[in-house]
Amino acid sequence: MSGFYKEAAADDRYKKYVQKFWILDNSHNSLTKPAGYALPNGCCTIVFVTGNGVLLNLAGKPVELPAGVYLSGQITKRTCISVKPFSKAIMAQVKPWLPPVISNISMDELVDNIVSLDTFNPFFNQQLTDLNLADDRSVIQAVYKILDTCLHVNADTHFIQWAYKKLSASASPASIADIASASGYSQRRVEQKFKMLIGLTAKEIQSILQLRKLIDDLSNPVYNRHLGALALQHGYYDQSHFIRSYQRIIKESPSQFNANEYLLPFSGHFDFLQL
Repeated sequence: MSGFYKEAAADDRYKKYVQKFWILDNSHNSLTKPAGYALPNGCCTIVFVTGNGVLLNLAGKPVELPAGVYLSGQITKRTCISVKPFSKAIMAQVKPWLPPVISNISMDELVDNIVSLDTFNPFFNQQLTDLNLADDRSVIQAVYKILDTCLHVNADTHFIQWAYKKLSASASPASIADIASASGYSQRRVEQKFKMLIGLTAKEIQSILQLRKLIDDLSNPVYNRHLGALALQHGYYDQSHFIRSYQRIIKESPSQFNANEYLLPFSGHFDFLQL
């Protein structure tokens, strides 16, 4: 695909850990390019920046990323992204259970935060020393190569995968009590595990997944329906419940939503269970 915004699907072998790659390419432009808003989706992102850098507004906090490699943890609010002149950003959107298996850092430190990859995983960062960070294919293959060498799946990994599947079920999402009962953990222990391994509570993740799926329909002209009906379809108690959840994350009314202002995936809503 051509243009400023591009996507690349993850190879089947790695879909368990990498959702997709997306690229913001302003490398031939002498002006800063406002890319739009990225939305919370329950994922983390490894960011490869070249050129003059990238500007973010992360949960109301301005952040400047010079050339380098970074890890973004869970985001809880929409994030504004701009790419500086003659610059490029390649993003590996990774499943939420990947960061805990490549580092011992508690993920609650990374909520609405982005850090140098060297801080998070020096070994991972060292493997990228001589890499051309502006070349899509080279970056993608480097990520795959590193995953082959550093993945150490454990019981926590399987728990998070299983819990996400329960939380994001379309027909009848599980409650936190349901997850605790089925897992054998107490509700308190479930929340502790989510905070440590994901950064957010299970309830916060469920709210993000619920809203993210609704926004996919909201951005689709085929679903030109009353907001109340759309809210009920996606499990909100009523339209007021939906509006409160929406405004908490997006900071505006749903009636102001304009899909053209957002970096939405080409293939529909984010699917954590794509393997």
